[in-house]
Amino acid sequence: MIRILRPTDSTRLLFFRPAAGGTLAFTLESATHPAAGSFRTGRYIARALTWRARRDGWIACGPSGIIGVAHLRHRSGPTAWELSELFLGADASVDTDGADILAEIAWVAARAGAQRVFLRLAAGSPTCTAARRAGYQLQTAETLYRRPRDLRGMAQPRRYPAESGWRPVLDADMLALFQLYCQTTPFAARTTGGLTAPEWRDALEAYSKSREMVLDREGKPAAWVRYSDSGNERLFTLMAQPEAFDDLGEVVRGVLAGGFGMPASVLVPAHLAAVGAALEAAGFVAGLEFDLYVRMTAVRATAPHPAVAAVGG
Repeated sequence: MIRILRPTDSTRLLFFRPAAGGTLAFTLESATHPAAGSFRTGRYIARALTWRARRDGWIACGPSGIIGVAHLRHRSGPTAWELSELFLGADASVDTDGADILAEIAWVAARAGAQRVFLRLAAGSPTCTAARRAGYQLQTAETLYRRPRDLRGMAQPRRYPAESGWRPVLDADMLALFQLYCQTTPFAARTTGGLTAPEWRDALEAYSKSREMVLDREGKPAAWVRYSDSGNERLFTLMAQPEAFDDLGEVVRGVLAGGFGMPASVLVPAHLAAVGAALEAAGFVAGLEFDLYVRMTAVRATAPHPAVAAVGG
């Protein structure tokens, strides 16, 4: 039913009309900017015509034409993949066609070496039922926080002042960062998000030209941010240990100082509610709600406990 795009699909793509509402699967970028989640015919035709570009473009065909179009890509490492875009045709059924496509996407990813496939859906979407039918399990609920104001040109803190404690991440920090992840993430979420350091690193959402900073407390990482400023907005992931700070606003101020006042967006999982409160206090607005699902495509090998603890990123 589902297959890779081919050059002969160009004409079909011209006549494909997705259901209203744009993509059913989201990344932080498409969640932040609705236009990024719209169906771009030319982009998929380019994938169909170019070998390298069409490896991650897939279509589902039926007797009457294209049922759905999807974009599958790896996250930050080879074992974790994500469905970054999913468009169903106007006449397709979410319950049946959607579930079939999601199940086949997981099979495709498994053949390419993926151990997990991530899928972000709007909370309450009918696609959530289809995802469960296709074997995906809920990892966490997420809230999109945005600071839409563009403050560039106004008086802004200089980039990561030395006295703030923020510094670039080093290779030697990887084990400590993984321990921070374990301390701030419930075990139920870690069973799909990563039980080992390499699994966690692979599962980080893909950002263009990403960088990482860490905030030390008593010689240990107490907060970590991974961000991208490649567009006109800072997209970032933030992880912090609330118990290490009297005021999490200190963490947020450090993150914003690095962005020189540009608009910023972050997805905050439910188990980091304290971070969300600190973001609101700093002028961020809580918006759309999402559910992050994961489909396991391989049996996780059992590793001795010392080996898990010693692995770096």
